[in-house]
Amino acid sequence: MLEQDRKLVEEAKRDPQKFAALYDMYFDRIYRYVYRRCSDKDTVHDLVSQTFYDAFAHLKNYEWRGFAFSCWLYKIAHNNVLKWYREQGKMQMVDLDEGANMADLRVNTVKEAIDNESKTEIQEILAKLEPEEREIIRLKFFEEVSNIEISEIMGLSANHIGVKVFRALKKVKQLLSQN
Repeated sequence: MLEQDRKLVEEAKRDPQKFAALYDMYFDRIYRYVYRRCSDKDTVHDLVSQTFYDAFAHLKNYEWRGFAFSCWLYKIAHNNVLKWYREQGKMQMVDLDEGANMADLRVNTVKEAIDNESKTEIQEILAKLEPEEREIIRLKFFEEVSNIEISEIMGLSANHIGVKVFRALKKVKQLLSQN
C-alpha cells in the first residue's frame, strides 16, 4: 500500500491528471472523517473539496516520509476543520454512523436497538473527553490510523500520542465504570 501511494504521488507530481487516482482512493475516507466532525452536508462538501484542492495545490511540496498519503490528507482535513470551527465558533457532535455507507439495510431490530444504545453511550463518553483526546480516539479507533500517522496529523511525537491514547482510554474506562 505504501509503495502504491508513493508511486501514485510521484506520478501525480509529474502529471496532474494522475491526482484523480489519489482522489478516488481517499475520497470516502476523508469525507467520513470530515462528516463525523461537521454534519452539515454543504459544509462537509466544502471542507472535503478544500482538502483535496489544498493537497493538489501543494503536491509539488509534498515530501515522502514513509507514511501513507492519507496521513497528509487527514492532516490537511484536520486543519481545515479546525479552521472552520474557529471561524464558526461552534462545535458539533455527530452520530458515529453518519457518513458510513450501509451495505445491507435489512437489520435485525433487536441488534439495531442494542447497537444504537451502545453508540449513544459511546457518544456521551466521547463528549466528556477533552477535544484533543476525542480527536485522538476517533483517529485511532474509528479511522484506524496508526500512532505514527496520528503524530504526523497532530504535530506531536509518536511516543506522545501513545501516552495520550493510553490516558484517554484510561479516562474512557473510568467514565464507562461511572455509567
